[in-house]
Amino acid sequence: MKARKRSQQDPITNVERLAKTLRSTRRERKMSQQVLADRAGVARRTITNAEGAENIGVRELCRIVNALGYELVIRPMDTVVFEELSTVFKDDE
Repeated sequence: MKARKRSQQDPITNVERLAKTLRSTRRERKMSQQVLADRAGVARRTITNAEGAENIGVRELCRIVNALGYELVIRPMDTVVFEELSTVFKDDE
């Protein structure tokens, strides 16, 4: 039986979603991996690993996220944040 190739467009785990978000945020800011690595104080390979959903350290992740202008926050999975309100109440319209 052949394994089905996963779509790059449809990440299925939290790690894959995080990796995709890191990559898209960096690209939106028109930053190369090297520029982000320099700003975060990490090796370019660490950026590559993070964007590829590979293991990196928590400190490195926090540095990368901060260099992109964000902070790392842990919240319960069923918590709704402001940005998601429009989708939560979509049926009420």
